Amino acid sequence: MTEVCYDPLRDLVERLCCQVYLDAGGNVRLGFSRRHDLTAMMTAQGIARSNAGELRARLRQGEAAEPDGKNVPPDLSEKNATWPEQMVNGAFCPLV
Repeated sequence: MTEVCYDPLRDLVERLCCQVYLDAGGNVRLGFSRRHDLTAMMTAQGIARSNAGELRARLRQGEAAEPDGKNVPPDLSEKNATWPEQMVNGAFCPLV
């Protein structure tokens, strides 16, 4: 029997169409569009919480490979909007 390797980052990005990135504090963040419904957001959040350590490590590897910060979406810049404004607009969902 073949064992299937689960890739949470690929699942979040390809299946659930989320942006996954690290904030300035090194915390895993999820970016959603307005077309995501509550079920998709809760599913993504569950996957991210369950695999936070692995996601953090993989995203840090990505930062080392791309030092210009391409993994952080430009429209989520703290200069453009305050944290509450980003939350209200559905820009991202923080993981506690």
